[in-house]
Amino acid sequence: MLQFLLNVLFGLIIGSLMLVPGVSGGTTALILGIYDRVVSAVSSFRRNVKGNLLFLGALALGGAVGVLLLASPLKKLIDLWYAPMYCLFVGLTTGSIPMLVRKTGAAARWNGRTALKLLFWLAAGAAVVAAVELLPEGLMTLSGGGFRRFALLLVLGVLFSAGFVLPGISLSYLMVVFGVYEPMLDALKGLDVLFLLPLALGLAGGTILVTKGLEWCMKERPLAIYTAIIGFVLGSDFFIVKNNVLPNLPWTAAWYDVPVCVLMFAAGFAAIWLYTRRGAKKEAGES
Repeated sequence: MLQFLLNVLFGLIIGSLMLVPGVSGGTTALILGIYDRVVSAVSSFRRNVKGNLLFLGALALGGAVGVLLLASPLKKLIDLWYAPMYCLFVGLTTGSIPMLVRKTGAAARWNGRTALKLLFWLAAGAAVVAAVELLPEGLMTLSGGGFRRFALLLVLGVLFSAGFVLPGISLSYLMVVFGVYEPMLDALKGLDVLFLLPLALGLAGGTILVTKGLEWCMKERPLAIYTAIIGFVLGSDFFIVKNNVLPNLPWTAAWYDVPVCVLMFAAGFAAIWLYTRRGAKKEAGES
C-alpha cells in the first residue's frame, strides 16, 4: 500500500510538471528514478500483468490529479501574460538541448561522417515542424465536435505519445506546436470529456505501440533520434516565436515587454538546464 501511494505521488509530480511546455515527463521520471521501470512496465506489460497494472495505474491516477490541479492556473497565466509565458516555454525547451547533445554521443566519435549525419538529422527534425506549419489552414481546427474532431484528437494523441517515452521531448510542447495546448487547458478546466477522451485514448494506445521502437532507437540509434529531436526543438522554437510571441508584443505601448520576455526565456533556459543536469547525473549513477 505504501509503495502504491508513493507511485501515486510520483505520478502527481510527473503530471504536474509535464503540463508545463518544455518540461519532459521522461526526464522527470529519470530524476525520480523510475524511468526504466516505466518503460519496462509498458514494453513488457504481459510478463507481470498485475504488478505492471498496479504500477502504471498508480502513476496514471497521480498524473491525472496533477494535470487537473495545474491546468487552470496555467491557463490564467497565459491569458494574463501571453508573450512572456510563451518565451518562458521556448526557454524551457531550448534549455534541454545540451542534454540532448550529450545523448547523441557525437562527441565520442566525432569525424566528418558524424558531422554529415548530424546535419542530415537536424534538417530532418526541422523539416517535420516546417511540414506542420505548411499544413492547409483549418486542417487542425478543433472547434465544433463530431467524428472529425474525435479522429483528429485520436491521431494527435498517438503522435504526442513520444513525449511520454523520450527524455528531452515535452508532451505539452508538442501540443503547443500542433496548436492543441490551449484548447487542451480549456478542456481540462471545463472537464470536456468529448475532447479529453480521444486525446487520452491516443496517448495510451500510442505509448503502447511506440515504446519498444523508441526504446530500440534510443539504445541503437541515439545519434539519429536525438539529433532529429534537436532539429525539431529548434524548428519549433522558431515558429512559436514567429507565430505566438512576436505578433503579441505591444511594441509601442509597453517598452518593458521585450526585456521581460528575454528574462523569461533566460529563466526558463536556466531552470531546465539545471533540471536536466540533475537527470544526467542520476542516469550516470545508475549506469
